[in-house]
Amino acid sequence: MIRTVIIGSGNIAHTRHIPNIRRSGLAVLHGIYNRSLEHSRKDAGELGCKAYTCLDEIWADSCVDAVIICTPASTHCRYTLAALAAGKHVLCEKPMSVTAGEAALMLEASDNAEAKLMVSHNQRYYGPHIKARELLDAGVIGIVLNVRSCLGLDLPMDDACPEDYNAASEVLSHRIDLMHYLLSSSVSGVTARLTRVDAQGRSRYVTSGDDTAMAILQYENGVIASLTASRVSYNGNDRTTRIFGTKGSITLYGQKAPVCVELADGQTEYFCLPDVPSQREVEKTLVDEAFFQCILNGGPPPVSARDGLRVMEVVDAVYRSNREGRYIEI
Repeated sequence: MIRTVIIGSGNIAHTRHIPNIRRSGLAVLHGIYNRSLEHSRKDAGELGCKAYTCLDEIWADSCVDAVIICTPASTHCRYTLAALAAGKHVLCEKPMSVTAGEAALMLEASDNAEAKLMVSHNQRYYGPHIKARELLDAGVIGIVLNVRSCLGLDLPMDDACPEDYNAASEVLSHRIDLMHYLLSSSVSGVTARLTRVDAQGRSRYVTSGDDTAMAILQYENGVIASLTASRVSYNGNDRTTRIFGTKGSITLYGQKAPVCVELADGQTEYFCLPDVPSQREVEKTLVDEAFFQCILNGGPPPVSARDGLRVMEVVDAVYRSNREGRYIEI
């Protein structure tokens, strides 16, 4: 069993990673760390694991095989570098880092370490997305021409919201990685715009991050994708993606079914996949299980540090495009 420590015991740890560890037959929750020792002890007592008082205690503990980093993105780089140096396998929450420069440092460290680094871009593991990849690989809709994809989250605009949380790196990064997964191509250029709700006088809560992000991505294989991300999609989470090809289209998370194929000759097929919750629910994925499996079988992480770097290069370009008001080549 892989003895795993959770670093950062916030919402993402409790709703996703801890339940996934407990369902897994490959790992055990060995310990938990929060910068508040009171929170660490409370969580450890409820979960039946060890409460760590500091990060150095984790790095020095030979009983720890792996860590899952669930802290804010500003900590991801230094925590990952320290964990890899201590020989701990790392599953790092997305976004991988704050900048592509940090992500490059993390990639270099993972290349030189015996331990593995995987980035938790979990939307590759959503059932409809896996099915879409199968359909695209089979050429069901021909050559892909363009994509429209949205990820709108109904997140609270209140005092509990991290002031540096933003739509581009925290939310849009999900869709950037998903497009890499579905299209098997890299982004060659970006045009993007970002907005903030409080900056428009529509909220009394001030955040330093952007609340909505819209980007048009040009891919090396000729595909154009229009991506929209929001953390203020009030009362209506939205995961809809439409992929248009020379023979038809694929709609994901549509109104009638999780996956719908509509062909140019008029044929329509709905795929009602099991265990796909409504868009308002947290969707459990196998990202943690995939992490544990790659440790045990010695294979490469399914979502590698290089994958994470590719996403951060696009995120950096999104911010630059918004700042300079122009198309940015990558």
